[in-house]
Amino acid sequence: MAAPQLLVLMLGAVLLAGCGDDAEETSTTGPPPKPEKAEQVQGLPAGWTIERNPAQGFSLGAPPGWRQGTDCFAKGGVELPTTILCSPDKLVTLSISADRTADALELDPKEFAARTMEGLGDSYDGLQSSKPKPFKAHYPGAIVEGTGTAAGTGVPQDVSVVVLRRDDVANFTAVIAANAGQPTGLAAGLAEDALTTLRSQPVGG
Repeated sequence: MAAPQLLVLMLGAVLLAGCGDDAEETSTTGPPPKPEKAEQVQGLPAGWTIERNPAQGFSLGAPPGWRQGTDCFAKGGVELPTTILCSPDKLVTLSISADRTADALELDPKEFAARTMEGLGDSYDGLQSSKPKPFKAHYPGAIVEGTGTAAGTGVPQDVSVVVLRRDDVANFTAVIAANAGQPTGLAAGLAEDALTTLRSQPVGG
């Protein structure tokens, strides 16, 4: 499974991806942003449940038996603002966070995904990744796929970074980490299916 420190580094990578190079101050003379309208998760397959993250403003469906948060780790005490889901065998981990900053929304989702994957380089030895390609979901997005060896554990990993964009609202960045030495294709596919159910709501709603 993915080491907990990977998730911490993933959050840093997400923040790094959203930062421009010596970006100028955002203008405040334009029209105010439109209020965000809540969208609800609907039409989940039988047995799926809804996982909500009010602090970051999104919900998504979780496959049957998938665990959430600190239940994904052998040791508790991992407190992160992101949503963390893992397969019942803990061989696949899905981590999702939202970025509503202007810097993040200025980047194309493909570029955002590529930068996030690059930011994970410290978490994996020999990280190799593909070029970004479209990811079909409720919100348009992009996916970058990669492989590497988890630093500190030596476990080979298949890694995917998915960025979903709700225009003028937020980037939703997900990292799927799967043990490449085990048959995890089905669970990794379920993680991608879960991302297609993601819907945004106003923060704190």
